[in-house]
Amino acid sequence: MASPGFRPLLFSLSASSAAWRGALGLVSPTIQSAQQVLQAWLASGFELLRSPRRTWPGALADRRALWLVMVALVFCWNTALLWLSEQPENTQVLNLLLWLGLWIALEDQAKVLVPRPSRTSAFAGALVIALTLVRGGWISNDQDRFIYLVLPLLVLGLACLNRPLAQWRQFGVPILIALLLPLSRLITGLLPAFLNPLTAKLTWALLYSLGFQTVLVGDEVRLGSGGVSVLGPCSGVEQMIFTLSVVVIFLLVFPLLRRRHIVWVLLASIALAVGVNVARIALLAYCTSMPAKSGMPAFDFLHDSYGSLLFSLLAVSLEGWFYLKLLDRELSA
Repeated sequence: MASPGFRPLLFSLSASSAAWRGALGLVSPTIQSAQQVLQAWLASGFELLRSPRRTWPGALADRRALWLVMVALVFCWNTALLWLSEQPENTQVLNLLLWLGLWIALEDQAKVLVPRPSRTSAFAGALVIALTLVRGGWISNDQDRFIYLVLPLLVLGLACLNRPLAQWRQFGVPILIALLLPLSRLITGLLPAFLNPLTAKLTWALLYSLGFQTVLVGDEVRLGSGGVSVLGPCSGVEQMIFTLSVVVIFLLVFPLLRRRHIVWVLLASIALAVGVNVARIALLAYCTSMPAKSGMPAFDFLHDSYGSLLFSLLAVSLEGWFYLKLLDRELSA
């Protein structure tokens, strides 16, 4: 088992790996086969969970294995659903990052996660997962906002299949982590109006300080014959969602004890997200000003979701390194 000081670094590296895999489009197989297998496991699993208690001692290992396999199948189905419904790449990678956080939150409790649900919670869990599977099958594009509720509902259903509501103490953190996905949608709708002008001004200041003759017109940064308008994803909200999600997961799983350290990591997550995105927008502006449009291939790569994910990866890595330093300081105190 990894030491407490090493596990945040492991999470940060794993999150970076997840981002790379998402950026390359390496996602799970077809949603149809995963859904069929998952429904079969749910049916057999519900029968086992309803089995008489006198048969439990010999079936505990099988019950835990069944529940863990069910978690794995739900993960595959959820991942394939986002891919086949053509959700934005940043949403797919964030979903992978949250699943990684769920795994780390539960890894220390794997030996005690033997399903002991009540009949009511077992029925509720199977019903929630079944309805989520049915409703998820209707999602065909990125305009269906139900996609942001799929992960929390799946985690809720799995928790019900493992314990009654009164015994959910070990599932509090996983549920909070899963709720970061719908929260990311809320942040995406609220922050750009504030971040767009801030990012434009900071980009202008950065380029001007580097000696470039730039002009700021509203949210547009003009550089030579080119320029960029800071709108939508260019605001840096994606980078901020990633860094804030990592910080929240760290604070839930590897909590810092000193209040000032908590404030520092929260402020650092915002500053790193804004700073990395400002560097990205400045680079995009420079690409548009290159003669004969020679910088447009680089602009196209850095402007789309794949190029943007690289900057999100950088922000997450820096935030993970900073958190690890503060955690090591507390552990060595």
